[in-house]
Amino acid sequence: MFKNISLIACVVLTAFSVLPCNAREMRINVSEEARATVTEQKLSRDIGFLSDSLCAGRATGTKGAVEASSWIARRFSNLGMQPLGGSFIHSFSIASAGTGRNVIALMDGNADNSKGYILIMASYDGLGVRGGNIYPGADSNGSGVVAMLSLAEMMSVCRDLGREYSCGVIFAGLDAKYHSMAGSSHLWTELSGGMLKAADGRSIGPKDVKMVLNIDQVGSSLSPLKSGRKDYLILLTGGIGKTDIQQANKSKGTALDLGFDYYGSVDFTNAFYRKVGEQKVFVEHGIPAAMATSGITMNNNKLSDTVDNLDLPVLKRRIWLLWNWMERVAEVLPGRR
Repeated sequence: MFKNISLIACVVLTAFSVLPCNAREMRINVSEEARATVTEQKLSRDIGFLSDSLCAGRATGTKGAVEASSWIARRFSNLGMQPLGGSFIHSFSIASAGTGRNVIALMDGNADNSKGYILIMASYDGLGVRGGNIYPGADSNGSGVVAMLSLAEMMSVCRDLGREYSCGVIFAGLDAKYHSMAGSSHLWTELSGGMLKAADGRSIGPKDVKMVLNIDQVGSSLSPLKSGRKDYLILLTGGIGKTDIQQANKSKGTALDLGFDYYGSVDFTNAFYRKVGEQKVFVEHGIPAAMATSGITMNNNKLSDTVDNLDLPVLKRRIWLLWNWMERVAEVLPGRR
């Protein structure tokens, strides 16, 4: 009798162990798997790399910038992203600094990307070495680059687990912010000139871009919107997406204090949104765009802009919020959650 019971138990266990993949995948909470990729340890490590002496402040045209851009390209490649135009690296010339290097990758949404493309970008260049000192640029803008890469990883995990979107997503690490935002200008030149081509030869142009998100300095909690609330985020959107953002902020692990202007100032809001952010060129051409930031702090452009002075738990929640929002914009296809 006991032998028969043991035999039956073995048969049942064997049956569960050979369930088809689809049945096993149904037990997976895709969103939880995506959120789990963002940890404070990983954020510290990645921002630490970008602000390390190997990258030497990431000034455009320097060896440090090459190290940083190559690292971003490897991250895209490891996530299974497609290069656009045959390469992740898109070089351009700057009279005052030599060669700039944008890093651009594509994640397809579904077979035809029926709703176009979202562009998520962050500038990676910094001040470099001045007076013999390396300016690490951990918050400005190592934090933005790592947030952008975190979104790429989260959406890649969702894709690999079967989630599909109506939009494709383009991710871009931009060079030369400190040279009149030459990197975003070059990206626009490539986009408007039909030079951004996917592996199948299709060209992506301005009319295909549904929305742009620029992530610029999101790692600090030193300039809160309200006293006593370190968990905040400023989103300058030109009036788009506010309802979706507020809904996204109700998702698990977010509940941030949100600001939709720059500390209540109309002039500073217009300046950051229309004049000094990498989204500027897209706003000028009528493409819906947003800028995410945690504001200017006392560490900006100083030697004290190190990973130790960032608020990594809050950064993680900001990344989760941006991901929740981008999933809404990208429109998850029914049955693929």
